[in-house]
Amino acid sequence: MTGLASAIYDSDLVLAWKAACDLVANQKSVGYVLVVSFGNAWQGSNEQRQALDKAAREVKADSPSSVASMLLPKSVRMSKQSAAEAIESGQIMMGRGRSRGLKYSGWSHTYFERLTGSWIDKNGDRESISQNKLLKAIEKIVEWDKNYEAAFYIHTNLLTESFKPLGSPCLQYVQLRLYGDKLLSIVGLYRAHDYVEKALGNFIGLNDLGHFIADKTGRTFTGCDVVSLHPFVERKSQANAYLAAV
Repeated sequence: MTGLASAIYDSDLVLAWKAACDLVANQKSVGYVLVVSFGNAWQGSNEQRQALDKAAREVKADSPSSVASMLLPKSVRMSKQSAAEAIESGQIMMGRGRSRGLKYSGWSHTYFERLTGSWIDKNGDRESISQNKLLKAIEKIVEWDKNYEAAFYIHTNLLTESFKPLGSPCLQYVQLRLYGDKLLSIVGLYRAHDYVEKALGNFIGLNDLGHFIADKTGRTFTGCDVVSLHPFVERKSQANAYLAAV
């Protein structure tokens, strides 16, 4: 018996993360399941992103912008091209990073590459790892032009992967909710969630992904529900310093 899930909501992404991080770091009542919901009030300007990255550096935490780019690279977020062209730009950008010696994760492929079905290695060679489910979802949303509460979902696991008790990607699943008058929201499910190193960047990445899909499908992004199994912080002092800096 794990007890009731804890739930937090704020229209602003950063305020939702701060409330959740404080709960995980300082309250004994947080359960095994934490649901954090945020709306679309956070504008995500360059100045806001830079300020959050600065706060993270001050406490030696992962940059939220870097974490967010594992789900939606900046080149995709900023692109004015078609969905297919924007996605291609993100894959090329990550391939160029590898050619410069960057290592994005301990499990080879980023979330973005898992959602889009291929990656480019450090030598510039492309490998297909799955279908481009993100592009297929966008195309079907446009083609069907109807509301669906539970039709569009993407798992991040790959059929070629063997079972891993430890070390698999934390983001397991993304679901899109199409509702109302051309509205769209996202649900993200994490098998574990570090609320200092990863959660803020993951919130931003889901937010960016939602805006990208909404933009390419003629909808309005309204927010996100993040389901965190086993929410945690490694060091309470670091968490509180981060909260003070943001």
